[in-house]
Amino acid sequence: MIAKGEYVRPDAEPRRRLHFVGTMPQFGTAAEAFSWQVSQLGDRVRRLSGGETGPRLSWFVPLVKELKNDPKIRAVREGDWTDYDDVDRLAVRRGYELRPEDIPLRLAAWAQEELAVLDAAGTPATAERPLQIGVPSPLDLALFILGPAGALRHVSVFLKAVAAQIERIVAVGGDRVVLQLETPAALIAVSSAPTPLRRAVAELMGRLTLQQVTRAPHGTRLGLHLCLGDMGHKARVRMRNADPLVRLANVLARRWPSGRTLEYLHLPLCGGEQPPSTDPDFHAPLRRLRIPASVELVAGIAHEKQGRDDQLAVRALVEAATGRRVDIATACGLGRRSAAEADEAVARMLLLLE
Repeated sequence: MIAKGEYVRPDAEPRRRLHFVGTMPQFGTAAEAFSWQVSQLGDRVRRLSGGETGPRLSWFVPLVKELKNDPKIRAVREGDWTDYDDVDRLAVRRGYELRPEDIPLRLAAWAQEELAVLDAAGTPATAERPLQIGVPSPLDLALFILGPAGALRHVSVFLKAVAAQIERIVAVGGDRVVLQLETPAALIAVSSAPTPLRRAVAELMGRLTLQQVTRAPHGTRLGLHLCLGDMGHKARVRMRNADPLVRLANVLARRWPSGRTLEYLHLPLCGGEQPPSTDPDFHAPLRRLRIPASVELVAGIAHEKQGRDDQLAVRALVEAATGRRVDIATACGLGRRSAAEADEAVARMLLLLE
């Protein structure tokens, strides 16, 4: 007997898959991360991630450290990136012009290397099981590196720099690569806005985020990773409910540029060390999601600090509210966890495939 309110899954509905946001501290190299996914997970993963191992576990922090040594740049504030108040803040020196080629992005080089690793292993990326490459949003790069005032002046430089990397990746990988556009700034802004202003902020942040998509070559395959921040495995903000997430997601889906494919939308329903809520009211706004059926919904709900029953209850709430089966992920990459904690998070992801 079906209990009142229980979600009933149609037999024809696709089964759940795993989604790895990016970083995997359990592995030392991309080859190890790929080998594990191919041999241990098989078709339970839709896309392959190289784990963003080594310095890449810190997202774009190595880029900031390198950019700080550019003669055009001065350090306004020094930081070790241990928390949100302990960061570098840079500025362009007076009399100098920041150019796209000054931004030391290596996204295309990493994509090329990882495609070669997969080829060498005899498990090449294909259109059906593509390589996933994380791409920081230019807005996030500009804001976190230069601050709000610097971002206003120079965000177009970051936009052009990232666009050039995307063009190179698509030229080499074609439909064997899916680009994951990553933006904590957009969701943090919407979540931080007073409720009466939330709609307007969502529209603004959605438009700014999609500027990069508009510049991508026609035919580019993309996914969106919305985020609440995970520095030190702590979220920058916490949502009282999923309303900010829904508002931003709906703007992004509604304004998505033609000619580029939105393959998936990753929804962080918890953040940092805080596991997802088991309160139905938290997830209720998900009923207002207006995402095309062709776009996979990825629920960022797997969390190493939440028990089996609560994890399954959260999944049921999410699927009841969205009206569809969701793929499973953590709220952010695993890189801000220890290797042991990352393994525990993966165990929760596997549990939620049941």
